[in-house]
Amino acid sequence: MGILHTAPPGAGDATLLYRWLTDRQGRCNVFDAHLFACVLARRWPAGPGALGLDDPALTHLLGKYFPGAFDPGAFEEGMPVPDCSPTPLPPLLRSEADDIAALLLAHRSLGIEEEEWLAAIIARAMLDGGELWRDLGLAGPSHLAALMERHFESLALLNATGTRWKVFLYRLLCARDGLIPCGAPVCRDCGAEAVCFGAGD
Repeated sequence: MGILHTAPPGAGDATLLYRWLTDRQGRCNVFDAHLFACVLARRWPAGPGALGLDDPALTHLLGKYFPGAFDPGAFEEGMPVPDCSPTPLPPLLRSEADDIAALLLAHRSLGIEEEEWLAAIIARAMLDGGELWRDLGLAGPSHLAALMERHFESLALLNATGTRWKVFLYRLLCARDGLIPCGAPVCRDCGAEAVCFGAGD
């Protein structure tokens, strides 16, 4: 069973998984390590597909921030393992996630690989139905604001009124394409998917 298809102890419990990861944290930026531990703890049980990262990116992230957390013998065999078979997104949602990630990367602050990972993770979480900060496993809206201020600062400056991030990012996508921003929290609820992303297969 490979690194991406194995779960550490407590994979079904976000608090236990967060502690498992942070106990094995590498010598990296503490803020970003906390972010990635929160995201992994929240989204890992649904499998790597819920993270929005491909196998090489996820392997690199784990090796850089949590070295040894998935080494052979690091945890007992026979622990419950979630379904880690990635389910490909339908073409329309894949296009939506790609557009969100591209928007974020157009406003990246530091030019580091972590921002590529975070853009993909945030874009995938945007497709879920809840508050973005919750779907990322963060403790509250202020933690999401701190993430954006550190890694996508120009977007944080544009969102000076503190609009919810999911609404704000979708409104930017609409404005980019010359559309009148709608009130739908996700694109698939607004009825203009084909206009924005083209007809599905």
